[in-house]
Amino acid sequence: MKRMNVSVESVMRFIIDNELTDSVAIVLHPNSFDALAIDYIAINGNIERPFEVLGIKILEDTSGEVSRNQIHTIKI
Repeated sequence: MKRMNVSVESVMRFIIDNELTDSVAIVLHPNSFDALAIDYIAINGNIERPFEVLGIKILEDTSGEVSRNQIHTIKI
């Protein structure tokens, strides 16, 4: 878990810095997920389902365990 302002650029940097593979997914607080989705749409014009950045799935936390501006990873 890491605390940061969530944007497409910061998530891409997190994925590269942590050498993430498609065996994990990123889980974000609902507010951070929305902010990332809006930033992604602003850059790319649309968003695909499932939502991915650099091939890593981005999921919205529904458990209430992830704090705003934190990035969690889970094995999939």
